[in-house]
Amino acid sequence: MAFSGSAQDSLLFKRFVPRHAIKISPFHLVGFYPTFQLSYETRVANRFTVQAEGGVVFDNAFEEDEDFQDKRGAKAKLELHYYVLPSARAKMISYLAMELYWNAVNFDRRQVQQECYDVECNHTYTREFDYKVTYREPGFGLKVGFVKYFSRFLFMDINSGWRVRFVDYTDPFSTAEDAINSWLPPIPNETDRVSLSPIVGIRFGYLFRPRK
Repeated sequence: MAFSGSAQDSLLFKRFVPRHAIKISPFHLVGFYPTFQLSYETRVANRFTVQAEGGVVFDNAFEEDEDFQDKRGAKAKLELHYYVLPSARAKMISYLAMELYWNAVNFDRRQVQQECYDVECNHTYTREFDYKVTYREPGFGLKVGFVKYFSRFLFMDINSGWRVRFVDYTDPFSTAEDAINSWLPPIPNETDRVSLSPIVGIRFGYLFRPRK
């Protein structure tokens, strides 16, 4: 009986662990730095898969804001999934995951400042110009999730957890006084920091090979 139970368990993992799958993440389209985000997941062992994800940053409705013009860049992520608790009745399987990620975004910001025609600064003029701001964020996280199948090909992947973020903004014209004088919470927060943040992810997937 023990051997029979083990064999049945192994068959369920083969049935529900994705062998080759591609996923899309629609909620990345509405982020402050929105991306067209795609993932590819492949099985490397009975319970283990590796997932590579990438997205290209595009400009959005905030382009009229002079502080965030011409957004561009990329986001990348690598994950290791360990699958547990397959359920034939629910047509789903759970997993534990570890992720490493990297966000690299550039955008332009407009600066207005007074300059002088002469050394004594008796005659001044106003100069307006654009300059580049960089945002870099590597990090890692741990999460739990599950894959729910709707058919032999289509499924949904939902996960949540926590990640450690290493946030770095480079703006040559920013000052601490700007942050103090602002009465609204900054969106996004451009303070360089290391922080712990929650993860919530929803992706829709397609299997290259159907489930048996």
